[in-house]
Amino acid sequence: MKSISKLFIFFSLCLTLLISGCGQSTQKQDIPAKTGYPVSWTETLDGQSTEMKVTAPPKHAVSMSQATTEMMLTLGLADQMAGSAFKEEDIYPPLQKNYDKVKVLADKWPSYEIFMSTKPDFVTGWEVPFTKKGIEAEKITAQHIPIFIPASMQSTQADLTTLFDDMIKLGEIFDVKDKADDWVNSQKEQLDVIQKKISNLPSKRVFVFDSEDGQPFTVFEGYTTNLLHLIGAENVMSGQGVDKTWAKTSWENVVNANPDYIIIVDYSNSIRSTDDFDQKVEKIKNNPQLQSITAVQKNQFLRVKLSEITPGVRSVAALQRLAEEIHGIKIN
Repeated sequence: MKSISKLFIFFSLCLTLLISGCGQSTQKQDIPAKTGYPVSWTETLDGQSTEMKVTAPPKHAVSMSQATTEMMLTLGLADQMAGSAFKEEDIYPPLQKNYDKVKVLADKWPSYEIFMSTKPDFVTGWEVPFTKKGIEAEKITAQHIPIFIPASMQSTQADLTTLFDDMIKLGEIFDVKDKADDWVNSQKEQLDVIQKKISNLPSKRVFVFDSEDGQPFTVFEGYTTNLLHLIGAENVMSGQGVDKTWAKTSWENVVNANPDYIIIVDYSNSIRSTDDFDQKVEKIKNNPQLQSITAVQKNQFLRVKLSEITPGVRSVAALQRLAEEIHGIKIN
């Protein structure tokens, strides 16, 4: 009997250990996978492809554009930022508290000396900050500091998916891919709600008016055009053989295209320009060339901030508002 009891205790102990081991295995599966370093990517700088990589999450990152600053703050990276630059308009309200934690290096772009004083181990932004207008890329890469320029800010083929990929890449670089995935999924869900609401509505023709210096400056291809397409707002300048994102056109071309709506970039409270929405509307209304345009005749002008229709974290929220205004519906 004693040997039977010992045998029973032995098997019970084995079974307990086996169950315990299974439980531990299940718990491990619930832990989000960590980034495998190094993380690498390729940037085209001065016409040459340059390999970039990080071997650990950056701890002294610098953002040279407001859009990339807001992307990083959305991923909860304020404590890993050594500085930001080029705040061109008010910070997205949900991010203001975290933005206040980050040192501002310059109104536009910092000098090389100020930039290097932060001991940066990573820098991101639009392309322009890494040219002669800011700090040339070769000066930065010579110090073995990786540069990340989101693809959504470069390509004339860029769309919302490109932005999502950029956010996921940032998540990989900083080892917060789970946060990036969650954000992307939430944006996709919100977009799905919008598109279901407008699925049976006719598309509208739109013209994006940024500014005027003799000729109107507008959007042709790329992110903004593809973004508006998602809500049935078709850019009248797209498909004209201009392989650029933003460029000049003529008012004659706008008249011939006859947009239903004119989307006006409002630069009030911006470092780019002093022209605000109302000033631009008056300019258009007082232009005798434009009186036959449907948008002018029906007084159909829509206000946007540049950050709402260029790559960044505000895109889907802006799409909902624009969809409501263009299609005359209420979403949610």
